[in-house]
Amino acid sequence: MKHRILLLSVSVLWAAFCRPAASEERPGLRILNFQADNGFKHQSMPEAMELVERLGRTNGWEVVSTRDASSLTRLDLSRFDVVVFNNNCGNKGPVMQPAEQAAFQRYIRNGGGFLGVHCAGALWKEGGEFQPWYEGLIGTRLVDHPKVQEARLVVEDRRHPATRHLPEEWIVTDEWHRFGSNPRKNVRVLISVDEESYQGEQKMGGDHPFVWCHEYDGGRAFFTSLGHTKAIYSDSKFERLIEGALRWAAGGAGVAALPVTEGLFLDLDAAAGVEAGEGNRVTAWHNQVSGNAADVFVKRDEGRKVAGSGRPTLKPNVPAIGNRPVLVFEEQELVNMDEDAFDHLVTGSGYTWISVMSVYEQHVGKKDVNSFFGNLRNGPPYDGFWGNLMDDNRVWMGTRNGLSAKGPKKRSGLWDAALNPCVASAHPLAENRFYIVAGRMGAGQGLVDLELFINSAEPVDCRPVPVNPAADPSKMAVGQERDATNHPGKESFHGEMARFLIYDRPLTDAELSAMIDGLARLYTIHTDN
Repeated sequence: MKHRILLLSVSVLWAAFCRPAASEERPGLRILNFQADNGFKHQSMPEAMELVERLGRTNGWEVVSTRDASSLTRLDLSRFDVVVFNNNCGNKGPVMQPAEQAAFQRYIRNGGGFLGVHCAGALWKEGGEFQPWYEGLIGTRLVDHPKVQEARLVVEDRRHPATRHLPEEWIVTDEWHRFGSNPRKNVRVLISVDEESYQGEQKMGGDHPFVWCHEYDGGRAFFTSLGHTKAIYSDSKFERLIEGALRWAAGGAGVAALPVTEGLFLDLDAAAGVEAGEGNRVTAWHNQVSGNAADVFVKRDEGRKVAGSGRPTLKPNVPAIGNRPVLVFEEQELVNMDEDAFDHLVTGSGYTWISVMSVYEQHVGKKDVNSFFGNLRNGPPYDGFWGNLMDDNRVWMGTRNGLSAKGPKKRSGLWDAALNPCVASAHPLAENRFYIVAGRMGAGQGLVDLELFINSAEPVDCRPVPVNPAADPSKMAVGQERDATNHPGKESFHGEMARFLIYDRPLTDAELSAMIDGLARLYTIHTDN
């Protein structure tokens, strides 16, 4: 154990003195994985430490792990997005010296993020004014617990990024803490435990919060009392809860992980904001960019003979992309129900879309129309833009602007060289291999370029297209070309999506190159075509 602590100390010092300059590329999140303690040592402490480190590897985050309390003063805490007190007890004596307490307190008051796991709620001996302040940060104080046993958790709030993936009820074996006070009036309760589902006197009178978050003294704090057993740290539901908690505590969903964020309008990430039910069937996929109308893409059962058959499947831990999750689409779709959210992209602002995806063999419906996204209007002149696969898995994209050589409210066919060109790759994508596919439309009026990219910022095809400032697309769908309730699944693609991004401007060549390179590293994709 001493040897491991020495290695961790060296890594901490290296992180403190060898960080890149602010102008260099910054990783997504920086997390201090803190496990200094003074008291009971859980057998699950190594698993707790490893979980945060594993999430760092998976997401491309920088994680500094330490069991040395002096790290709170030796390191510049302001450079961390989140400090995790990771299942570290303080029931026998103080974990931190006064200077370390003060440094941590300043970090929170300056807007820092905090995640407390399990025994982090039992730092009982810190003393002075810090003790009540820390208990306020946690939300309460752990007091005692019955024996470890199974109980029923009630997921009260499934809108939070840490709980969107959870069912309404969750059966877990853990240690069911009783608290010194009920935190509900001061925090946002996400999960509570049904006291009728476990035995023992250590209860809270029928209202027993167990996972919550809140804004506190300038910072953001998330606490989960779950985390006693070794087994829970390999539970995929708990892993995603911790991932969502880290993203929330950092002030968002890890958008900073992207090299370019200016103009980012849509970020659908299979690792965040996915709601799934029985059989991992996805019911909602939340946009990780806040503040616009395209907030969520939802299931669409209308037009389906079998309810639920149009929902994609969440597939976790895909080895080809560093054990990150994907959504599997097989003639299925999710739809954003705001009719006008994406209209501006084709009327002058321009756009860049990027998809991290793999393809299967396409099941031919309408010839060469196997769409992985689109917002075409359901009726002439079918305004909108879309990304597609030919039947042989060549990629093509288009922008339908509502203009037609045949006159108003007419369309010229699937493609029109002058008004609605087909911008396509010459070679098909290989099945079951991940690619970074991107499309770009220039900004402005008149003629602008449509460009298609695959694994590189060098376009594989480029065609001019006229901009129509009066174009009026419809609802945006992922998995098919539009909200096609009249023939759901008939013009949909077969494959997997790990990430789908839309910027409401054309990225520069340098920005697009940075995005492709950054996503390739994050998803471990070899970009040699």
